[in-house]
Amino acid sequence: MNTNNAAKRILCYGDSNTWGWIPSRMGKERYPIDERWPGVLQQLLGTRYEVIEEGLGGRTTMFDDPRPEFPERNGLKALPAILESHLPLDLVIIMLGTTDTKEMMRKESKDSAEGIAQMIALIKEFRNVNTAPAPQILIIVPPIIDETTLFASKLFSGGTAKAKELRDTYKNVCQEHGAAYLDPTAEIIVDKTEGIHIDSSMHRKLAELVYAKIKEMQ
Repeated sequence: MNTNNAAKRILCYGDSNTWGWIPSRMGKERYPIDERWPGVLQQLLGTRYEVIEEGLGGRTTMFDDPRPEFPERNGLKALPAILESHLPLDLVIIMLGTTDTKEMMRKESKDSAEGIAQMIALIKEFRNVNTAPAPQILIIVPPIIDETTLFASKLFSGGTAKAKELRDTYKNVCQEHGAAYLDPTAEIIVDKTEGIHIDSSMHRKLAELVYAKIKEMQ
């Protein structure tokens, strides 16, 4: 928690790659806060900013997980409560869409793009506090999964192509709805053995790319 009352507040809203899933530990451990990309971003930005981490494994853009043991994964449905709990906000960063590409979800890239569009609209319409203006919005294309790996192949048949399509569909949504856009997929590569999550070096690189984008947006 940053106790600087003048700090700009940034919400990072994502899935297990924001939560900090360690590829080799299969969700049994997460990277420490100073290695997860929101934590690294906090270090880069300094005390003039407060970075708020909201990552949850299996979170989608706007779809319910069909498995009862994974409740509350609908990103759009959960967003209002999360926004209100962290107001006021100056910037909302969203990196979602990986879970949407799972075979069992039966969704296409256009469906994920619609989820992103609805989240952008919700954020713009959501009331802020202390007459603060609506926050800026940054949409990040999630890392491209590698469905040829053993772990990813069990869940993401056909997912790699869908994930690649998010680059264009998200860009179009951002242009249409007035949100900033970042495609880091040329540099942020998933773990080669697991195929879904990024390692600590990629967390740092992603934070550096997000930091540069935030400075560009100012």
